[in-house]
Amino acid sequence: MVKIKKPEISENICIEKESFISLIEKSRLDDDEIENLCLDGVCISNEDIQSISFNKIEFKNCEFIDCNFEKASFLNVIFKNCDFSNSNFRSAYFNCCEIISSKWMGADFVNSSIKNFTVQDSNFNFAILDKANLRYVSLKNSSFNNANISESILKDIELEEAQFINASFFKTPLKGIDFTKSEISGISVSDNFSELRGMIVNQFQASELAKLLGVVISI
Repeated sequence: MVKIKKPEISENICIEKESFISLIEKSRLDDDEIENLCLDGVCISNEDIQSISFNKIEFKNCEFIDCNFEKASFLNVIFKNCDFSNSNFRSAYFNCCEIISSKWMGADFVNSSIKNFTVQDSNFNFAILDKANLRYVSLKNSSFNNANISESILKDIELEEAQFINASFFKTPLKGIDFTKSEISGISVSDNFSELRGMIVNQFQASELAKLLGVVISI
């Protein structure tokens, strides 16, 4: 079992949308992080939140649609019942974070660094994780269908009932990752199939992967 550090969250003060926008502006001016807060029911779209650092924050019942979090930092953060669909997290940093029952459809994590990261009952369909670095990550009962996970680093990954239907793992080594309790039908890899070496699959998944090689297995 992968040992993942949990977020350290203290009793936080709850704030509303207007106060949050003001905090972003103040954080940018003072070059200081936003910390020890609970955001409950904050709904924002097309907001520029790039390069902001968040520490010991709870996002609950929030919507951040098409927002720009490029180069933002998230340390000890919990996201619960939130929607961050189509938001930009390029070159962002996540450490000791939990995502629970949330939507991140189409979110862009290119070049992001993600570690000590737990995802449960969430939707990452069409997300882009190209050239991302993922370490000490647990994905449970969550979907990454049609996601792009190309040229990425995946280390100490724990999967349970995760879906990667039609996902792309182009040039992303899958050695040592146990997919036996997950779904990987229709995945894409490079022409030499090097990504598949050392990955752990069950017999039915092996039959599915054999189709990439043009082999038909009769079970």
